[in-house]
Amino acid sequence: MIGLVTAAVARELDSDLPLLGAALERAGTQFHFVDWHDESVDWSQYSMLVLRSTWDYHLRRAKFLQWIERVSQLTTVRNSFEVVQWNSDKKYLGELSTAGIAVVPTQFVESASEILLTKPVMDVVVKPSISAGSHDTFRYRDVAAEMSTVSSHIARIMKSGATAMVQEYQHGIDGAGETGLVYLNGVYSHAFRKGAILQHRPDMSNGLYAAEDVGEREATDAEQATALQVLGFVEQKFGAMPLYARVDLIPQINGEPQLMELELVEPSFFLWASTGSADRAAQAIIAANR
Repeated sequence: MIGLVTAAVARELDSDLPLLGAALERAGTQFHFVDWHDESVDWSQYSMLVLRSTWDYHLRRAKFLQWIERVSQLTTVRNSFEVVQWNSDKKYLGELSTAGIAVVPTQFVESASEILLTKPVMDVVVKPSISAGSHDTFRYRDVAAEMSTVSSHIARIMKSGATAMVQEYQHGIDGAGETGLVYLNGVYSHAFRKGAILQHRPDMSNGLYAAEDVGEREATDAEQATALQVLGFVEQKFGAMPLYARVDLIPQINGEPQLMELELVEPSFFLWASTGSADRAAQAIIAANR
């Protein structure tokens, strides 16, 4: 029996779950949808737990990590505790950048006074290093002019236990959007396009994540090469490819891809955006469960 792990607040919002469940049924594999915070669950009944829409984890990351560490003593959790611990704090971007991977330039700061202003007018995004769904993420089109608000924002982030990230807004995303590449057991499955969430004020009306404009897309050779570079780093760091990975890329000024985010905890696969992707995901899960 496989457990597809979600959260009570996310279960009805996850468009992947019914598609993945149907694909597992077609393959003759038994599974349950189960909430990670449900204390009544006997986790030992599952041969493997696959983290899917645990989209509230960033609000209580310590408890989430404790849960994974505990249930990992009873069954296999994918992705693993070590991977989730590393990937659930976006300070990993600094590590990838140091390794020579093209990453959106990021300053990690503990106060507004640490922000390095490289232009007279800097359009930046400020967000917590521990976050999901654009939670507490804001764009400041002239950060120097809004420094008082930025200072309060950073103080709030620090109080939450995260580090503040400051990234110059990448205007290439406004036209091209971002490309999300989904890999299953290290093998490319499909890609999708996501529109620029912060081009305008994001819609957070569902209370959990910013509304997204998602569509079909074919990844370019350059995007796939960058994604494989990122995954190669992960494989070397942890000794194996993760069961699933989503590599989110946006264009640099010169058009070459750069990493915006690496999703190894609970990414949407947007299975509806690619014919056959639900069956590929199911087969990857089944193979990992053998």
